[in-house]
Amino acid sequence: MSQNLSADYLETLGIVQYVPKDAVIDEHHSAVGQVLANSRGAVAEATGAAVVVKAAPLAARINIDFDTPAVSRDPSPSRSETLSSGNKSDATELITVQFALWQPNAEVLVCSVVEGPLADADEMQLLTNILNATGCAVSRLPQMELVEWPPYPNAEGDEAEVREFLLTLLQTRLSSRPVKSILMMGESAANWLLSTEQRAQRPGYGDLSFNAETRALLLPSLSAMIETPQLKADAWQILKPFSFAPA
Repeated sequence: MSQNLSADYLETLGIVQYVPKDAVIDEHHSAVGQVLANSRGAVAEATGAAVVVKAAPLAARINIDFDTPAVSRDPSPSRSETLSSGNKSDATELITVQFALWQPNAEVLVCSVVEGPLADADEMQLLTNILNATGCAVSRLPQMELVEWPPYPNAEGDEAEVREFLLTLLQTRLSSRPVKSILMMGESAANWLLSTEQRAQRPGYGDLSFNAETRALLLPSLSAMIETPQLKADAWQILKPFSFAPA
């Protein structure tokens, strides 16, 4: 990927990079505009709606400081719904959780917690820009895979059983289609997909070893980065040492 194309994707993310005075920057953006148009078209095709990409407010963009990421938030509790028959001791906890998976190439797997409508246009555009800024060079996202609990209506399980189910699915997938990195987007993703020891090792955002072959990069959720543009700088601090360009 050219330096100009990467820079333009970063700008689309709302990230302002430091450029030395003697750097020469080519301002021709027509090719980049075509790539972004193709990405938006792909999202529109998948969702059946036009994609409108909103640039981050100028104040939010110029206040991003790569050297001082925002303080990581404490992990949020998993989404659950408590159904009670009126007697507190008889309450039954129904755990519901969904993850969307994308694998653009053999280098990286994206695992994003689903916090709202599937295939939200703004979130899909943001994810496309993130992948392109890290070398994936995708014009459209690959087919989304959905992992969820309960796997069928009325399935029951406590937190330990749900975590074991999700981990088994993920480990089975990695055994058949190994990757070097997993982007775990959203605190719930880390809470459900990491062991207690791994979560203690990395309680906030950052990277750690998932297994012998794969590193896990813990990032803010797509919806959180859209709502709070400063979180894009946090994510970029974690992502910038890595390249997911196809081998």
